[in-house]
Amino acid sequence: MAGDQDRWRELGVDVELPSAARVYDAYLGGAHNFAADRAFVARAKRTLPHIADVARWNRTFLRRAVQTMAADGIDQFLDIGAGLPTAGNTHEIAHQVNPDARVVYADNEPVAYVQTRELLAGVPGTGAVQGDFLCPESVLDAPVTRELLDLSRPVGLLAVALLHFIPGDQHPEAALEQYKDALPSGSRLALSHATVDGVAEPVRTQTLEFIDSYKDTQNPGFTARDELEFRRFFTGWELIDPGVAFTSEWRSDLTDVDEFAAENPQHAVCFAGVARKP
Repeated sequence: MAGDQDRWRELGVDVELPSAARVYDAYLGGAHNFAADRAFVARAKRTLPHIADVARWNRTFLRRAVQTMAADGIDQFLDIGAGLPTAGNTHEIAHQVNPDARVVYADNEPVAYVQTRELLAGVPGTGAVQGDFLCPESVLDAPVTRELLDLSRPVGLLAVALLHFIPGDQHPEAALEQYKDALPSGSRLALSHATVDGVAEPVRTQTLEFIDSYKDTQNPGFTARDELEFRRFFTGWELIDPGVAFTSEWRSDLTDVDEFAAENPQHAVCFAGVARKP
């Protein structure tokens, strides 16, 4: 995207300051990022050498969560903080199970929104919203959401690797409750979140230093939370088996993770869980 920087500047994008969405894309080997994002990733790999694996395990959890929801009959999904399109997007996973599944992506990062909208051109049953998680009405009341999703029927709500970018003083749990309240019984909620709970040294210190480095990005509020704090996000909903686990081990049958992940699930440094609304 280096040659397109002038285009993005005209859209008000700060191409010099790394953003979490573009950095995550770079971790996964994507092309929707700038030199500043790639430089940040290079530094991050020195701080937390297996950070690319951490991102990949998060992506693996997303795949398993969507597959699980779709297998349970969920045929519409709202993916908030979806980031930039890469391999194994939510609609691609859902359509493998149900070609008629509907998917709305929401992100407040302009590059993520534009690139997702371009990717989805001509893909039936999909749409993109430029909305802010902390302003639920900007997502739930968006015309694209209202057109594609029937909120009177169960919805699979995803906020994967999102909530840890929202510090406590911005009350992410309050915003999440508004989404949860808007969905009917039978809906699902999939979350993953950075943590150092149960993480041994030296990875614990490496992870905390990595998290601290985000103070110099467009997402300076990066916050690790412990298991109890993570579980509170699911309040009122029923966690499905296996409950809270690290991303690399959530519903893993050990055939889709490498030996390192199987032997060191805590090195994923992210909790994961899926819950059902009673």
